[in-house]
Amino acid sequence: MTLIDELDPGVAGAFLHLLDGVWDGRVDPGLLERCRLRVCELVGASPEAGRHPSAPAAAPDGAAVDACLAFTEMWVIDPHAMTDELAAAVRAHLDDATAAAFTIGLATIEAQARADLAWHAVGGADPT
Repeated sequence: MTLIDELDPGVAGAFLHLLDGVWDGRVDPGLLERCRLRVCELVGASPEAGRHPSAPAAAPDGAAVDACLAFTEMWVIDPHAMTDELAAAVRAHLDDATAAAFTIGLATIEAQARADLAWHAVGGADPT
């Protein structure tokens, strides 16, 4: 039994649709996977929490990933401390549409990691 299995079918369907949209390729799946793994690490969730079937096994390195990981860390640790410089570093690598998709994806990934962690803490099955 997983968290998704326990949701109302309408809610589960909507959430799964949202997740599919996050991983639809508008944002490099390798970049998203690196950020998802960092979110899991920061909140204490299992690295398998929220792993999407389209997430690659190997993730890229480079300036875009570094900028997005720095943004991700601030997003999770203290979003009120987000700086223009962190956002500008992301924007130096992602166009408007991709940056918007990245932030929506990041919010969704964080929500799923935290929900899976909470589900596991109250006796739910291993996170998915």
